[in-house]
Amino acid sequence: MLQEILAKTSTELLSGLTGKVGLGQDQAKQALDLTKDSLVSTLGKEAVSGNLDGILNMVNLGSSASQSPVFQNLLGGLSKDYISKLGVSPEIAGQIGKIVLPAIIKAISNSKEGNLDVSDLTKMLGGDLGGSIMGKAGDLLKGGLGNFFK
Repeated sequence: MLQEILAKTSTELLSGLTGKVGLGQDQAKQALDLTKDSLVSTLGKEAVSGNLDGILNMVNLGSSASQSPVFQNLLGGLSKDYISKLGVSPEIAGQIGKIVLPAIIKAISNSKEGNLDVSDLTKMLGGDLGGSIMGKAGDLLKGGLGNFFK
């Protein structure tokens, strides 16, 4: 799902990165590729640490998502990756993140009528990471029920 959302928003995002930030077309494409990997990594860390509610709260906030601590964590992770892997300045990295992340969160929150749930989140992240998130969610549920299901 995240890959599909990036594909749907890529034209708009590329335009913003080249026009507003001043990146070249190739560097803008690299930034979008890096964005997917960085988001999956950071969201995975959030999920495995047990912050599924925080992630869901953020994506369900839509245009107000920037108020979420998870959003700020994602923005920080993106900036670090843009600086280290694209070689841009901290200022440019911040500009990229402020264009890309709100657009992606908005697209995610608009991808379903009503609020997203854990199942939607695992579909969004997909693959092995989705499986590890579901496993963590199951562990949290078991632990939260007094280890009744162990």
